Order: sequence, then structure tokens, then C-alpha cells
Amino acid sequence: MLNHSLVPVGSTGYDIDNSLRFNDDDSAYLSRTPSTAGNRKTWTWSAWVKRSELGTGVSNRNMFFEAKDSGDNWTYFGFQDDEFRMYSIFTPTDYGVRSTRLFRDTSAWYHIVVIWDTTEATASDRIKLYVNNEQVTLEDVYGLLPSNYEGHINRASIVHNIGRNTDQGQYFDGYLADVHFIDGQALTPADFGETGDYGEWKPKKYTGTYGTNGFYLDFKNSGSLGNDVSGAGNNWTPTNLAATDQMLDSPTNNFATWNAIEADVSALAEGNLKVTTNDSSTSDTCGTLGVSSGKHYFEVLIGTGTATNYMVGVMKDTYSSEGGTISYQYAGGSVLWYNANGNKYVNNSASSYSGPYTTGDVVGVAFDMDNDTVTFYKNNVSQGVINVTLDSHWRPVFSSAGGAGNKIGVANFGQDSSFAGNKTAQGNSDDNGIGDFYYTPPTGFLALCTQNLPEPTVVPSEHFNTVLYTGNSSTNTITGVGFQPDWSWLKARSVAYSHNIFDVIRGANKQLYSNVTSAEVTDTNSLMSFDNDGFTLNDEIGVNSNGHTYASWNWKANGAGVSNTDGSITSTVSANVDAGFSIVKHTGNKSGAVESVGHGLTKTPELIIQKTMQNGTQGVNGWLVGGTVLGNAGSYLFLNLTNAIANASTYWGNTLPDATNFYVGTSSWVGNDLNIDHINYCFHSVDGYSKVGSYTGNGSTDGTFVYTGFRPAYVMVKRTDSADHWVVLDSDRDIDNPAVRRLEPNLSAAEAVSWEGGATDTDFTSNGFKLRTGYSPHNASGGTYIYLAFAENPFKYTNAR
Repeated sequence: MLNHSLVPVGSTGYDIDNSLRFNDDDSAYLSRTPSTAGNRKTWTWSAWVKRSELGTGVSNRNMFFEAKDSGDNWTYFGFQDDEFRMYSIFTPTDYGVRSTRLFRDTSAWYHIVVIWDTTEATASDRIKLYVNNEQVTLEDVYGLLPSNYEGHINRASIVHNIGRNTDQGQYFDGYLADVHFIDGQALTPADFGETGDYGEWKPKKYTGTYGTNGFYLDFKNSGSLGNDVSGAGNNWTPTNLAATDQMLDSPTNNFATWNAIEADVSALAEGNLKVTTNDSSTSDTCGTLGVSSGKHYFEVLIGTGTATNYMVGVMKDTYSSEGGTISYQYAGGSVLWYNANGNKYVNNSASSYSGPYTTGDVVGVAFDMDNDTVTFYKNNVSQGVINVTLDSHWRPVFSSAGGAGNKIGVANFGQDSSFAGNKTAQGNSDDNGIGDFYYTPPTGFLALCTQNLPEPTVVPSEHFNTVLYTGNSSTNTITGVGFQPDWSWLKARSVAYSHNIFDVIRGANKQLYSNVTSAEVTDTNSLMSFDNDGFTLNDEIGVNSNGHTYASWNWKANGAGVSNTDGSITSTVSANVDAGFSIVKHTGNKSGAVESVGHGLTKTPELIIQKTMQNGTQGVNGWLVGGTVLGNAGSYLFLNLTNAIANASTYWGNTLPDATNFYVGTSSWVGNDLNIDHINYCFHSVDGYSKVGSYTGNGSTDGTFVYTGFRPAYVMVKRTDSADHWVVLDSDRDIDNPAVRRLEPNLSAAEAVSWEGGATDTDFTSNGFKLRTGYSPHNASGGTYIYLAFAENPFKYTNAR
């Protein structure tokens, strides 16, 4: 029998080797009937959960744990309508609570801790839910539990189920790992987890006792998947679960799957590894994990369908499969396919590649990000090397080009060489000793999992942070930034005041306002100093009015700045090269020629925000936005306006920036006013920390998914094809999904709040953000958008949100 319990090479700390996959279509669950009653007033349940199926309605209720007698009496909890819900019923009395927070991230793992303690004096404390060490508010649905209430969990002689709700035939769909049940104790998340170096919540070994009916399921024994290893001998009986449902995917080594919140297909199953495409229509699905460096390999087992309409390949992260926004053949040269008819599709061109593949064949994909090659394999035979530029992040993709009959593909990104039981597992690992492949990966090529991702070069919280505060109309020292900020952007939330922007090159007290064209203002009552862990304010109402709430977004550059002579105009630069951010001050010369300005970074700025510090000859100098994200030389937007993208030869010197300089034009009021100072904020993407990118909206509440490669802390979005507002969301103002609190850089307006189903609903996920509304500034059908995002955690070290 295949050993799925290999310890990953180079792992440290507490590793979870296995999980158990539950496929709801199989009606899979574990069951046990205790012969002895345990403590029905106090217990703790802890598990790591990776969701597969989302949605509302009875068929999408994903139950974790249930105890039910032969009548209509039961206690159960799990996900329902993407909320956490828990009910306990002693006919005819119902009790129940639910979370207002939604759980719609299928790309990483949640740590779920449920604490039941009806001996608590306060009714709202008798059921507690913690997710990734954060307590989640539960609201009363049917009534709070009475004092000393005895539920059905731990009741003797009634069936207990994991992954099943008996009454309504509901089954869990996803993965469970490291499942603990502690009978008779109300514990805390700290008994099962701890904070990692990147701020993520990660597992640790539980060292306590379990009680009468307590158990610990580690799923290491594929021949006895319900084996209790706590020492109590409380084993569980599997139903419709096989040895091939034991998986390597775990909270300490998260593997790629097909992305459920992005898939434009009829169905995903088997832990989101099996895809069934829509009959007679073009449909696609993408992987949850993208890479920008290294060599990587995955396999797809071809299922039944019209053979010539299958396509397997890799796709650039600037495209999304949601809503059919990529073409199954071309997609602007950013998708590379191997078609079942034997053709390849590269750089907008179809050509003959090799022999066709059909039902039962295994298509292997080896993509080398470092050497710009992709090689497809059919049943372990190379079909030939393809040379193609692999810039940015690329992800796996599976597509159907229509034709009669559904098309089926079962992926293996290194976690299951049985392809969900359709083949005999072969157990081949990659060069790091990780994974379970049907065929041995080519030399040097690795599984798509987090342990194979490179270490991030930047710890996000050391370079960007959001801090919320309340004004006091007096000296107010704001801390918690975690570093001395070099750029601070402050905005009142509870009242309409302008956005206030400060930076270290211009100096404290020097204000600019993103929503107006005004010149720089010196105000000693505003930001008085940049401090080691934040900044100090005085009583200026725009930043510190008594009782009003504020948001501050803070970036680290590199101190007061140094002279830079890379360009034809000497600049003063404070550059954080590792984090891809620089502050640049330059003085215009109105030479009548295109001038260059050194930006201090080592890569080309994708986004530049520029402001004239004094009024220039026009007196109406706005916040000019440029960079390669806008596409063309001379393309521009204004941060203080809603204007759509435009193009002019006088803007940005009609020249795109490069790895050394950006350019200013021949006209005065676009960055080159004579003897006038200009401040510039320059950004380029950094893996696991920041992303400058673009996407196309689909106008749907099941909106476009945008892959960033990290869990966002901050996202700023602007529609470019039409006049619309800039919008900023962050994970501090919205600690739960969906994010609904927006601030608009082009407006002084107070924070706008749109609850679920409203204007700005957006889910921040472990690997990007998912739009949940057709709101025009975010997700109009066919609308084009740019965005700037910063990370809370890199994907290598993140939890589901």
C-alpha cells in the first residue's frame, strides 16, 4: 500500500503529514457510537479545514460534526450558506447561532476551534468559535443555550458523525486534518496552534489529555482512516472513504487544487481535483497556486468526453477563467495549451505539436520559469520542448472548447497519484522528496505546493501596515505600525475630510491631499514626526479631530533620501529596493525635451503616482498616474479624478519607465514645470508582498477572481475604460469577509459601508481577491481595471480567510 506519510525534506517544527478528503458526491463520512456518556456540558473540538464546495442551499451544507438519536434530537455544527452554524435540538426546543462572517476561501486551510461550555455564566459565551486564533462573533438564530444545558455530543448510545448531517443528507466536501476532540475541557486555540514568523497561525502539537470520549485523528494510517491515536481507543468507522482519500495536502504543506471561486465549469469534485466542464460550451478552470520562478510539474488524467475538445496548459496570472474571460485558444498570448487533437497554442498561434491524447491518458506538464520552456508529456513521453516567455506568475489551467458531452480531467499537483482512485497510485516524489506522482517528474521539477515555494524576500508587516486610530484634538502618538514609516496616507473614516499624504523626503508637517490639486501645505498642527513605531499628530482636524475615526496606511522606504544622478534630472530618492517602493523628488527644468529621472529601484515601476508640490504655471496640477500597468507610453490617469485612461505624447515623456528611470515630458504641467518640485511614489510587484496588475470585470455577484499570490491586506482599484472612482479596501477595517468599507482617494467623503450584497463586496482570500458585486468601480461587465495590492501574508505562509 502506498505510504502517504513521508516527512517533507527540510521541514521544521510540527508537521502534519496527512489529511482526509471528503467528497460529498460519495456520501463519505466517519461514524462512532459512544458506549459511555462523556461531559455533555463542556468540550472542545479543533481541526484544520480546507473547503472544496461553496454556496447556499441544503445541498451545500458542509457539516463537520454531529450527534443524533433515533428521533429528531441532535447537535451539529459546520458551514451552511458559507457561514458557520451550530444547532442543538431537544424536540420541540431549538437553539442555534451563526456567524455573520463568510468563509469562501478554498485555496488554503482554516483552523477551526469550537468550544462548548454551558457552565459559563454569560449566555453568549457558552458557544465560542475561533478561526485562525481569532474569535468570531456568533449571533443568536433560534436562542442561546440555557445554563448547564446538556447537548447530544458525548451522549451515550447515539451515533456521532464526522462529515455528515443525517437528517437532511448533508455531507462535508473538502479536507480535514489534525482533528482533536477534548471531552470535559474548555480549551483555547493556543493549545493547538501558534503564531509563525509571517504572522500566520500554524499548528503545534497538542500535549494535553482527551477525556472519556476524546479522540485525535491524524489520518496517517490509510488502512484505518478512523484510527484514534490519542490513546483512548475511540476509533471511527469510515463509510465511502478509501485509502486513496488519504492525502498529502495539509496545513503545513498546502497543495494546489482547481480554484472553486474562479472555475467556469459545471462541477468540481474530489477535493477540487476533478473538473467536469460545461457541455457544448467553452469553459475553464485554473489552479490555486501560481509560480514566478523555478521548475514545476503536474499531471492530468483525461476522463470521458469528446477527445478533441480537451485542452491542458498553463496560464499567466493576468487572466482569470471566471466568466469565460479567457479564450480557450489564445487569450492574448498568455495561455499556452496542449490540445487533445495534437496541436499546441503558443503566442496567439496554433500549430501542430505531437500526437493526440484521449480518455485514460495522463498529460504531464513541466514548466520551467527560469529558462522559459514548457514541455508536455503524454503517458510519460515528452511531446517536445516549447520555448515561450514565462514572465510574472503562471498557473495550471484546464479547458473545454465545447462540443457534445462533458469533458472530465482529474489533476494531480503532487498530492494523489491515484487520481481519486481511478489509477493505481505509484508514489513517485519530486527532487525534494515531496509528492505522490503517477510518473516520476523530470529532473529538477517540483510539485505545486507551499513547501516547494521559495522563501519570501520580504516580511509584509515590516514594510506595509494599516493602523486605525481615533482622534483626540491634542497630541496623539499613533503606534502599532511596526516600523518607522516613510510614507503615511491618513484618511478620516467617520467624517468627510481630505486624504492627507505625508512622506519623509518632503518632511513631517508637509501635507498633500489626494482628492484635490492643491499645492503642498506646511501645517505644524498635522503630522509632527515619523516615529520608530508610527507617527505623532497634533490637533489638525483632517488627521486628529476628537472622537473621529481614521485609517492610516504606512509604507517603509529608506529614510530621508539620497541624491540620484541616474537620469538627466538629478533626483532625491528614498528607495526600498527589496519591497519595490521608492519616493522620488525631482525639480522640473522645462527644457523642451524629454527628461529622465532616476527612481532608485532595480526593476521597472509598474505604477507611478506623481504630484506637483507647488502650483505650476497652470495652477491646476493634479495627481498624475502612469507606469507600465497602463500599457502604453503616454498613457495616464489622475488620482484626484474619475477620468478614464487617456494618452498624450506630452505625458510621461511619451516613454515607458525602465529599470533605472522614469520620464517626464516637454510640457510644464505634467512633471516638468520649471524650477518646480515634484514628488513621485513608484511601485513594482514583489512576490509574496505586493502586486500591481489589471483585470477584466464580469458584472456578476460571482465576480472576477484576481490572483495576487498572497493574502491581501490592502487593495486599491481604478476602472480605466470609463470614468469611475478610485476605491481602497483593507483587511483592518474589514477583518471579516466580505470587505465592504470603502474609501475613495479622489473624494473627501467619509467611509462608505455596503453590507453583504452591496456595492463593494470583496472577499480577500489566501491567494488574491474575489469580487462579489457588479459595482461599476469594481466589476462592471467588460470593464478594465488596474489595482495596487499589498500582502498580509505570502501564500507560502497563509491561512484561508
